[in-house]
Amino acid sequence: MERPALAVKVGTSAVGRPQTGINQADVLIEVRVETITRLMAVFHSQGADSLGPVRSARSSDPDILANFSQPIYGHSGANPGVLREISQGQSSGKLYELRWDHLPSDYWRVGDRVAPFNLYTSTANIWQAAPRDLVAPEPLFDYRRPGEALPAGAEPVPGVEVRYLGGTIAHFVWDAEAGGWARWQDGTPHVDMARHPNGTPNPDIAPVQVTPANVVVLQTGYTGSAACSYCPEAITVDPGGGAALVFTDGHLIRGRWTRSSANQPWQVTDDNGNPVRLTPGQTFIALPGGDVLVMVQDFAENLLRNR
Repeated sequence: MERPALAVKVGTSAVGRPQTGINQADVLIEVRVETITRLMAVFHSQGADSLGPVRSARSSDPDILANFSQPIYGHSGANPGVLREISQGQSSGKLYELRWDHLPSDYWRVGDRVAPFNLYTSTANIWQAAPRDLVAPEPLFDYRRPGEALPAGAEPVPGVEVRYLGGTIAHFVWDAEAGGWARWQDGTPHVDMARHPNGTPNPDIAPVQVTPANVVVLQTGYTGSAACSYCPEAITVDPGGGAALVFTDGHLIRGRWTRSSANQPWQVTDDNGNPVRLTPGQTFIALPGGDVLVMVQDFAENLLRNR
């Protein structure tokens, strides 16, 4: 627990799915890039022997990464303007960059995917290459103790539909047996496919659906990136913040998020101004910019029944 957080950019497009290693992340953050989305997979308590596909950085990343003190950041590159922003983020203490061309022996290409969706890595490799003076992150959220009740305003809900600006649609359905929110992307169950440490698929382990204990939807605006004319940039530092919808333990807690500076992490409070306390386990943070719709029971049951 003394090591720094490690964040790796992972693709979510159809040609890059299923991904590998994302179920081992403590936090998954989905952010819009052009007309699709990408994940920031953040590891601290455990790692992944094989992780990918590793994809490129964007202007949104430095401020997002600053939520985790100065995490190590692995990615597959970017255009020159974004690379300058990542370098500036490192200089200001928001991240420490260890992208693929900094560690050519610690990233590899797999043979069953086409480029650029075939770049993979191991979290152990990147942690080993990081400086020893990087510090561990503070907890991003508060968590409920065993047996602690949800707040009085928590509403039981079967699931949620998250629509990203650009067209990506994600569904999360409460799966009581699994104790989490089973995820679909663009109508398909979102699964993590096991690979051997050398990157080859492991047919002995069945794919496992992404089912985080918590889904935190932060309604986030987007602006144009100064470094990339066609790239949206998420506004994740805003003292005024925006609406927050927290899905945990089969319930929805409504509230707001605020963040006064990049040196401070997101603050998520309920409608009474109290910090929202999550269920221990993986947390999926969605930054959609589009509509968020609570599901009706029949739709949620149909997804679970037909996956």
